[in-house]
Amino acid sequence: MMHIKYLFFSLFLLINTAFANIARISNIDLIETVLQKSYPDTLVIFDVDRVLIMPTNEHTLNRHPYRQKLLRKLQAKLSKEEQKKLYGVTASMAEWRLVDPYILNIISYLEENHIPAIALTSLSTGKFGVIEKLEDWRIQQLKNFNIDFIRLSPIKDDISIKELEEDEGTPMLKSGIIFTAEIDKSKVLEHILRTKNYYPKTIIFIDDQLKNIEQVEKLAANLQIKFHGFHYTGVLAGRYEISRKGSLAPGQLHEILIDYNMRYFAR
Repeated sequence: MMHIKYLFFSLFLLINTAFANIARISNIDLIETVLQKSYPDTLVIFDVDRVLIMPTNEHTLNRHPYRQKLLRKLQAKLSKEEQKKLYGVTASMAEWRLVDPYILNIISYLEENHIPAIALTSLSTGKFGVIEKLEDWRIQQLKNFNIDFIRLSPIKDDISIKELEEDEGTPMLKSGIIFTAEIDKSKVLEHILRTKNYYPKTIIFIDDQLKNIEQVEKLAANLQIKFHGFHYTGVLAGRYEISRKGSLAPGQLHEILIDYNMRYFAR
């Protein structure tokens, strides 16, 4: 059955390549079909949140409807700086895990076969409440799971893009991770590629947000780079698993405490 699944996925990619170049997957191991045909002139790009790592409970994510509603109430009452202080506290308290432990096998495969890879995240940079530097916090988070993109990145330099600096910080490349500080991912990626005059033959991009994939796809087309996009929905596919069980899952009590703190600040 497993061989049939991979055969079907391979055929789907052959058909998809001629059209949209984007496949929706909920199992991260399915990208191996493409990676096994990759070479050192390929660049693999991973989103971070909800692709590599995520909080132990979905409610910690600001994209969850419940948390979005609570955040809107806070935004109406708190200044920008007060919001950052609060978000910094909740982010530092959250417990994180790998979305799918199999990702470590994929990263090992890339490293062993000398296939370049970087991370591309919209995360803000600089001081964020109690977190001194968000970029360093995120780099260490990944290292805690033995994910270190400096070992995989084709660009070893750190690059700070001051001309694109906005309220959410300065976009940058640091330790093999591109931080866009909430700016269009394709715009910051293009700046890095042009700055370093680095143009891979193929880009493979995995993200949980379809709009990000479509933007990078357009960039690749403009730069005449082959493109494979994977809209990864692994977190979405398992979103309601806890609620169906009808009991508190590991980490959910921790979530209740975080939400209590947020409601306290909202008052």
